[in-house]
Amino acid sequence: MTRLDGTEHGAGRPVVVVPGLDSSTRFAGRVDLSLLAPRITCPLLVVDGGRDVIPGVTNGEPLARLAPKGHHLLVPHGDHLLGNARPDWLATAAAWISGALA
Repeated sequence: MTRLDGTEHGAGRPVVVVPGLDSSTRFAGRVDLSLLAPRITCPLLVVDGGRDVIPGVTNGEPLARLAPKGHHLLVPHGDHLLGNARPDWLATAAAWISGALA
């Protein structure tokens, strides 16, 4: 896994209380891409924000690991849509995409 700050990333994530969490958690509990991921044969870049608090999508590393050509990029200070950290990951993602298309 790539982490922009160069440090190792552990499995632990901070717990954040979010309004509407129950319904979001129920929805996320029905979404399981683990059976689909191995069938994704094209290059797959999964970019995660370390401060993403959306239940069920806070860790894309397993999806990237299960996809044959998957790669995971963690932006430790990024939120769900990564807009707060765009300058810190966009060039890396663009370079990865260029390489995957070459």
